[in-house]
Order: sequence, then C-alpha cells, then structure tokens
Amino acid sequence: MSRHGNDPGLLDALTRVGANLVSALGHRLELASLELGEARNRLVATLIVSLGAVLMLGGSVALLSAWVVVALWSMIGAAALAWLALFYALAGAGLLWWLQRRLHADAPLLADTLAELRRDAAGLHAQSGTGQADAARGPREL
Repeated sequence: MSRHGNDPGLLDALTRVGANLVSALGHRLELASLELGEARNRLVATLIVSLGAVLMLGGSVALLSAWVVVALWSMIGAAALAWLALFYALAGAGLLWWLQRRLHADAPLLADTLAELRRDAAGLHAQSGTGQADAARGPREL
C-alpha cells in the first residue's frame, strides 16, 4: 500500500501546480511593474509641462493685471484690484473643482493587474469546485 505522501504522481502534480502559480504570479508582477512605469512616466511629463505652463501663464496674468489696473485706476481706483482678485479666486476655485472631478474619474492604479488577479482567483476556484458558490457572491477584493 502506498501512502499519498509518497505517491510520485501526487508529488509531480503538486510541483506542477506550484510552478504554475509562481509563473502566474511572476506574470502579474511584470504587468504591475509595466503599469507603474507608465504611471511614473505620465506623472513626470505632466508635472514638467504643468510647471512650465504655470510659470508662463503666471507671468502673463501678472502683466495683464498690472495693465488693467493702470488703465482703470483713473476711473474706479482700487476697485479694479478687488475685481481682479475676485476673478482670480473664482477661476482658481473652478480649476480645483475640475481637477477634483478628473482625479475621481480616473481608473485606480494597477486596475489591470487587479483584474487579472481576480480572473486568476476565479479560475482557480472554478477548478477546485468552489467556483459556483463564489461566482454567485461576485468578485472579492484582494
């Protein structure tokens, strides 16, 4: 009589399953690494361009504001400064609102990697026979 612990077929099967799991995990980590690299590149480019735009627009806004105040000083005096300040405050609030909406609309970081890991987990559950009950409950958070 052979015991399951000494059965070479079982040991080979467990080795293959372990190797497949390690391989799948390696592929998922490669995908995560690619996603993080792409996110880093987008972030760096966005920051550099944004900084340049802020510097250029800031200079032009300062010069335009000075010109408007000088042009209107004889008619409305200091009120010109108040109106410009109100305009800039409203424009800044609008930009912050837009930025917040945009950030909330973006897909979460590593969304593709998490989706692949969920598919892997669903496939493993389906192979083990517990997939029917788990599929009815929906996807689980990792």
